[in-house]
Amino acid sequence: MSRNLEDHAPGRIMSAQPPLLALLLLTADTAASERLVERLRATGLAARALVTARADRLNDLLARRAFDMILWWRHDGDQDLADAIRRRGEHAAEIPLIIIAADAPGREQVLEAQQFGARGLVALTDEEQLLWTIRREASDLRQRRRYRELAARLKQCERRSRELVDHTGAAIAYVQQGLHLYANSAYLALLGYPNLDEIQSIALLDLVDPEQRDGVRDLLQSAERAAHSDPVEITTRLQTRRGKGFEARLSAAQAVLDDEPCLQLILDPARQSESQAMTGDMASDIAAARTAFFEEIEARLAPDRAVPLPFAVFFIRLRRHSELLRDLGLTHGLDIVDDFGPILASVTAQAHAFTRISDDGFAMIVDGLDEKEAEALAEHIREHARLPQRLATSGRIAPDCDIGYYLVKGRAAAAQDILNAAHRLCVYSAAAPGDCAGGMQTPTSLAARTKQTAVDGDTEVADKIATALGNEQFKLVYQPIISLMGDNQENYSVLVRLLDEKGELLEAKDFIGAAIRRGLIEEIDKWAIRDAVRVLAEQRRAGHNLRFFINLAEDTFRNPSIILHICDCLRELDVRGNWLAFQFQEELVAENLASLGKLIEALKQIKCRVAINRFGATNRSEMILQALPVDFVVLMPDFARALAEDPVKQQRLMTIADLAREFNVKSVVTGVEDARALTVLWTAGVDYVQGNFLQRPSPTLDIQP
Repeated sequence: MSRNLEDHAPGRIMSAQPPLLALLLLTADTAASERLVERLRATGLAARALVTARADRLNDLLARRAFDMILWWRHDGDQDLADAIRRRGEHAAEIPLIIIAADAPGREQVLEAQQFGARGLVALTDEEQLLWTIRREASDLRQRRRYRELAARLKQCERRSRELVDHTGAAIAYVQQGLHLYANSAYLALLGYPNLDEIQSIALLDLVDPEQRDGVRDLLQSAERAAHSDPVEITTRLQTRRGKGFEARLSAAQAVLDDEPCLQLILDPARQSESQAMTGDMASDIAAARTAFFEEIEARLAPDRAVPLPFAVFFIRLRRHSELLRDLGLTHGLDIVDDFGPILASVTAQAHAFTRISDDGFAMIVDGLDEKEAEALAEHIREHARLPQRLATSGRIAPDCDIGYYLVKGRAAAAQDILNAAHRLCVYSAAAPGDCAGGMQTPTSLAARTKQTAVDGDTEVADKIATALGNEQFKLVYQPIISLMGDNQENYSVLVRLLDEKGELLEAKDFIGAAIRRGLIEEIDKWAIRDAVRVLAEQRRAGHNLRFFINLAEDTFRNPSIILHICDCLRELDVRGNWLAFQFQEELVAENLASLGKLIEALKQIKCRVAINRFGATNRSEMILQALPVDFVVLMPDFARALAEDPVKQQRLMTIADLAREFNVKSVVTGVEDARALTVLWTAGVDYVQGNFLQRPSPTLDIQP
């Protein structure tokens, strides 16, 4: 055996799993340390040791290597080593320290050992006591590790359970002493509450029909009893926020939320039968049919909303619905519309889900279709789905329905957004059949258009991106967002750059398209979030009042796990949510309202700010502000270009700034390139400006003291 284990220890000591122990022996007596290790192994406790008596190496060793236990031969009398042990860091202080005294320890040595934070003080001559102390600490170490492992697993299970609750179609809430602690979006929608804050002040029994409150109260008390581990159920009548009553099955079971014991409630409203859904019976509950249809979509998606098998969602709308009711009378007109459901179902026999989705609309899912097959099916329906008493034709007579279909593949949006896309395409096909004949799918977002326009060189760029992600070759640059209204908050837009082989920074426009098409954009966004949060933590600790604006791509915000990544970064680096603003392009918002609604609600819960980027790019700006609780609108750079010479653009800018103020939203104008534009922007009441005229994007934060 080597006489100097410090010089010949093989490689870096990794964190050993019990029963193997990694020991740090602080002594100059290598012979004594070797005997101790041999005795431990002889008693069945395998150990590997590193021996040193150098005080100047202690902190470095503890920082670079993972030890399970520290044994210190105190009789060596090395004051430098004693000082080094006193100064060891918080993490190192958690490693059990056993002090080995030359003789039986006295009162002063016991007090000193307590000051050092030692877990044992043993005389060198009492070998059996020393071995017993080490075995005791080793056993305790295994128990602590097991506890930490189980606690981490529990936290992970709770986090995943919360994620499932947030994204399931079932209406789920958590209550404690009859008050709501949390409710998912399905629960809020079922009872008609716009957000969690509204329902947290409402007692559960206040939502129950007064005549049935005693039964529900007994149910809750029964579920709270320790002897009940299985859910208890009752059928009761509840009231929505607007006073509308409905029957539901209420299930209650014991649960834990944020380390607090509580009850988990599941509401299952009475739904129409499958046969009613197939025939489109007007007496059926269309809202429940939509919920069931959304569940059919969700069942085809992975937890990260990846699509294992592509499928198509069709929306079919009966033409002249209002004219039928007007000309034939209400009752006869409804009979004819009702009879159209079974006819349509027979024409679309290959559908895996078919339901009446509105008064004049039907929806269905067909698995495994490509674009040509979906187009062919749409044309088949147009030709053969006829109102009663009309014969199927080959297109010589105008069809009785309009059709829109949407192919779901790659990373899926929320089920509501998918159905909305199919409905929108149905409306387009009816309004402009020449542009969207037969309900043909058109790109519904910037990301979709990007994916459909692959270019040469994608493979080479994708390889660079993959290499850069693994070698820290992405860099963040920052461009200040300057307040025109005297805000003392230092706001910066965070932009991603890629280092090429020449060491130059490539702008996002040079690689973002390939990243989206090759499925790498999520990894870039996750890297950007973590690195931005790291820099933000450093700057905040230095006393700078910063906020970062970070863009999220469509594939990123469609993945429910992104909120978990954000929370992990904030918690790990001790950063507050209100120091960040996450941006979403307006061109993506309308097609992802449901997906973004859930994400923005989660971001608001952790106090993050929300911005709509490239605002004013569509004619839906007011609708977006009405639908989503945003904090900033970041206008397109085109608004600032040649602004001083363009009265029409100035008027449009003032209109948008006024619209933002109506919704209590701050406005940011980007692309400012000259001083004259600043005067116009200040006059228009714009809150913030950004552009190369003020400062170009820089790899360093230029923060004035």
